[in-house]
Amino acid sequence: MFSHQRLFLLALSKVLLATVVVSMVAAACAPTATPPPAPSAPAAPAAPAPAPSPTARPATSAPAPAATPTPARVAAPAATPAPQVKRSGTLHLITTSNPAHWDPQREVGVAAFWMYLGEFLLNFQPKDGSPAPELVERWDFLNDTTLVLHLRKGVKFHNKPPVNAREFTAQDVVWNLERIRRPGASYVWKSNLERLGKIEAVDKYTVRLTLKSVFAPVLFYLRGNYTANMAMIAKEVEDKLGEDGYKDLNNAIGTGPFMVQRFTPGISGLAVRNPDYWRPGLPYLDAVDFTIVPDKATTIAAYRTGKAEFPMNSDSFFSLPEKEQIERSTSNILFTPRADPYVLGVVPNVNKPPFTDIRLRKAMFLAMDREEALKVNLGGGGYIVGPLDWKVYPGWTWTYEELMKREGFRPKNTPEGQKDIEEAQRLMRELGYGPDNHLKIQAEGCTCFQFINLTNMEIAKSQLQKIWIDISIRIYDSAQWFEQDSSGNFLFRARGYSGPQEPDGQLYTRHHSTGGRNFQKLKDAEVDKLLDEQRRTLDSQKRKKTMMQVQERLWNLYPQVWLHTRNAYIPQQKWVKGLEVTDYKAWGDPATTWIDK
Repeated sequence: MFSHQRLFLLALSKVLLATVVVSMVAAACAPTATPPPAPSAPAAPAAPAPAPSPTARPATSAPAPAATPTPARVAAPAATPAPQVKRSGTLHLITTSNPAHWDPQREVGVAAFWMYLGEFLLNFQPKDGSPAPELVERWDFLNDTTLVLHLRKGVKFHNKPPVNAREFTAQDVVWNLERIRRPGASYVWKSNLERLGKIEAVDKYTVRLTLKSVFAPVLFYLRGNYTANMAMIAKEVEDKLGEDGYKDLNNAIGTGPFMVQRFTPGISGLAVRNPDYWRPGLPYLDAVDFTIVPDKATTIAAYRTGKAEFPMNSDSFFSLPEKEQIERSTSNILFTPRADPYVLGVVPNVNKPPFTDIRLRKAMFLAMDREEALKVNLGGGGYIVGPLDWKVYPGWTWTYEELMKREGFRPKNTPEGQKDIEEAQRLMRELGYGPDNHLKIQAEGCTCFQFINLTNMEIAKSQLQKIWIDISIRIYDSAQWFEQDSSGNFLFRARGYSGPQEPDGQLYTRHHSTGGRNFQKLKDAEVDKLLDEQRRTLDSQKRKKTMMQVQERLWNLYPQVWLHTRNAYIPQQKWVKGLEVTDYKAWGDPATTWIDK
């Protein structure tokens, strides 16, 4: 069987690789602007408990209809830093990801760095995920299907051509939302906005959204989450450079606390303090830089030597074995535990032979040993899940105990688990395969986010031999990989699709025929009908019931082999303060981050 120790030793053998992390500092100016929400007193995150606690249930209830305004934002006191806060300095980020392009509305892998560059209409309260004002100062539901957004005045885009510190207005909101939902465009989260009807600028600072029908998760989707990026960007960049203008990070223009000074593709980038930032006294840092390194071993070495201070992407979060490895050699790293809100598994393209035959998909589903896969891929630092994560979404899916009694999930060292293997072999024989006639499949792999995009396919290669499937794996670079993914031009790969911490964001975007991340092109009328129905359902209990029906239908289609998710550990050097990392704000608050050294 595939050996976890072999994977671990391979990783250890790379730790001696040289780490190149460029330290870059830029000049800063004192900002002035309209008062924001009061920033919390900067402090280092507490050390994590020995085991990560389950993620709290996300705010998924529908917005209350009628003209119930959001609580008016209390005027914030001046952001006078506490005595211990130190201004200036550069935060050094690290990543192994080399995105194909940097458009925050079209590429998931750049969402984290856009937290430094851009902002959102709404944000999350850090602890419970409830909606919080950001570029929108307050909002009102006039009725079930009319939402009015009142914008913060005096917010400016970065002072870079062709925008040159122009004020952010209602017309920018209209343009951004229309852009994300363009027909036929490759915008990852376009399905999140499909229930919007009219998007109108009432005046310079007011936007009216008219929904086509009741839309339960609308407030959630105006924000997204740590990978579902709904950052507001400047229209002038696209007007001048075309739709791909934001592909080059050097062209990035937002309203956030930092603005790009330079970027070298595949190597590094630097963003400096935005002197026109609207939150008084912020940001504390002069600059933030990032370096792209070749692999996780180099990332670990960079943290050990203090050259890396915080992740630029979730590819630089650590698994339990990696965390323990680092802790054996340094005590300077703080780790914040976080349950990843997405499912890892192997994904066939259901529209390409041989995976058009449901018998093959079911055979693979039944044959995979999920307990072994968890140990090999994550060293036990995670847990087995189905189509939804039962820790992140309690009440919306099966409990762990219920899941482990279902076909395919039953432990393989039990009589029931052995029956699953026997049924898988029967299906393969029915398809014409057997001990003397193996099915040969060339799968794809990528070393970026290896625990997502490669290791589970290596596990499948080992485990599926018992049902006479021989898998070879062709490795692609990250740019090719994600281009194939978004276009649906793949056959078989290990994947895990991040998304908003909202059940609709997990199930609709990956399984509805119009879903923005339905890359395997699944199309099922019953799935579509049920997913549409839950979006129109304000009653939380009825919506949960419909979501269970969605998952039962998906189970009978075997579109993916669901395996597990990880308990991630977010690293930061002890001298990095003010981040306030939580489940809903995995990158903390870049504006209040400071360096204590």
